[in-house]
Amino acid sequence: MKEKTRIEILRQRKLKPDEKKLVDGVMTYGCHIIQVRAENTIPGWSYTIGLFEMLHQPEIIAIGLKESLAHSVLNEVARRFKGGARFDEGHRESELVANVECEFRRVEKRWLRQAMGYAIWFYGGDDFPVLQCIYPDLSNVFPWEEAFDSSWRGSQPLLFSPKQATTVEEDFWAANDLGGILFDWKFPDPPYTGVYTTKCVMNGEEPILLATHDVEDGAWQFHGPSESTIETAAVVCFHHIADKDAKIKELFDLPKGWCAKRDSVLDSWVREPHSPPPDED
Repeated sequence: MKEKTRIEILRQRKLKPDEKKLVDGVMTYGCHIIQVRAENTIPGWSYTIGLFEMLHQPEIIAIGLKESLAHSVLNEVARRFKGGARFDEGHRESELVANVECEFRRVEKRWLRQAMGYAIWFYGGDDFPVLQCIYPDLSNVFPWEEAFDSSWRGSQPLLFSPKQATTVEEDFWAANDLGGILFDWKFPDPPYTGVYTTKCVMNGEEPILLATHDVEDGAWQFHGPSESTIETAAVVCFHHIADKDAKIKELFDLPKGWCAKRDSVLDSWVREPHSPPPDED
């Protein structure tokens, strides 16, 4: 007996409206495109569903492009696949994005459930190939090349393996981790807001025992037991502080002009108005 296709299997189910739209799109156009909007400093991304089902070609994901451009790029890749084009690992293709080339790299499987949830649903698991469409800077230099314009680096996490992850990839992972800090971020300040702390706190030598939310400018400060000085000060992204200590999340509603103290990491926070500095004569 011939094995049923994913389309046939899904057609036999009672589908929700968005699921039916997805399946109909694959049937009608050969693929459906999902687009996830950028949020705070996490870039948006777009990906195909159905290329593997309909053409036995890898699905494609592109990160950091404007939605309209990403939609155009993915549709053009699908059109080229239908015309017989085949992209292998490291293949470069021109005339997809402006006057530069795009390179295609195979996405590490661990990213599929993290960034391609609808594709996981469609295929009933992660047993399908994906290529990331990676674009260079305006000089056609790619992120892993020495002359790359580093100001572009934060807009495009790289999902291929093997490579050493940077904070760009780590933040993209955390933002899509159902159990992660960024996914359940409750502070009114964005997770990439700069906050003040100490080098001893960040390198793990000291716990955070004092948190202040300044009344003047709304700045946050996180200190350990030792005295803070200019020499020991550090400015880091807010979410890195929360990554260090899960109990920091409890302070999301700490008002401006207040502080929270504790004697150890095992104790509960004690909140109180922060003492203003003494008046100068």
